[in-house]
Amino acid sequence: MKKLIKVTLITLTIGFSASYASGIHGGHGHSHSAPIKAEINKTRVQEIATQEVKRLIINKKIDSSWSAIPISNIKKTKYNYNNEWVVSFENSKIKEKDKQTLYIFVSNYGKITGTNYTGK
Repeated sequence: MKKLIKVTLITLTIGFSASYASGIHGGHGHSHSAPIKAEINKTRVQEIATQEVKRLIINKKIDSSWSAIPISNIKKTKYNYNNEWVVSFENSKIKEKDKQTLYIFVSNYGKITGTNYTGK
């Protein structure tokens, strides 16, 4: 009797594992891969860049005077093989000339890809 129970359990385990691996578990018929995201528009890029400035201020990465600075320029450029948005802010209250322009890089899908003072 014990042998029969063991054989039954092993058979069920192998059968379940094979079903699960082949993708027929539950039969709900959808993919588990990430959905493809749509490219964002200029308005959304502006929102994302402004939120990033706020985040940088909160994290004390940049001076709080940046909070009142509007976007000075926004353009789409190509870096390597990827297109991305470059949003710049100009803050004349910053004493260091080479740190008066803040650049925020945003991917076509809304991810911040970088922030610096050089624009490169």
